Amino acid sequence: MQDVTELEQLVETLDGLRAGVLKKLAGLSEADARRSTVESGTNVAGLVQHLTFVESLWIEEVVAGGKASRGKRSMTVDPGISLTKLRADYKAACAASNKIIAKLGDPETPVTRNGKTHNLRWAVLAVINETARHAGHADIIREQLDGTTGR
Repeated sequence: MQDVTELEQLVETLDGLRAGVLKKLAGLSEADARRSTVESGTNVAGLVQHLTFVESLWIEEVVAGGKASRGKRSMTVDPGISLTKLRADYKAACAASNKIIAKLGDPETPVTRNGKTHNLRWAVLAVINETARHAGHADIIREQLDGTTGR
């Protein structure tokens, strides 16, 4: 059996969560993907848009020192943005994150946020946490929309 590094295990966990989020979007109409079943207004399309932002913020900005330029923090998705585009943008942000993480390769790589130094592991775990949290939201909203359950 080939040794799998800690960072590879973290990315594999994150990739599983990402796939789950995209699965919750699959098969929804444009209208249903934007429909909220909760008072906060959270919706599946908005979660994907937000998670695109999360990937960009944590990995492209915090880890790589660039600027978060993908997605939006908001759950309100512009009507002109199709689900196809949302999905493609999220996949592109995830691919960019994975490339940056792989390039750095060491979970101990220093990462600075708000003047405090942490490490790459800390940043990847932040994305895992945020993605897992919102994947759960997507699970519940999807079930309320059309009864679809499961990973």
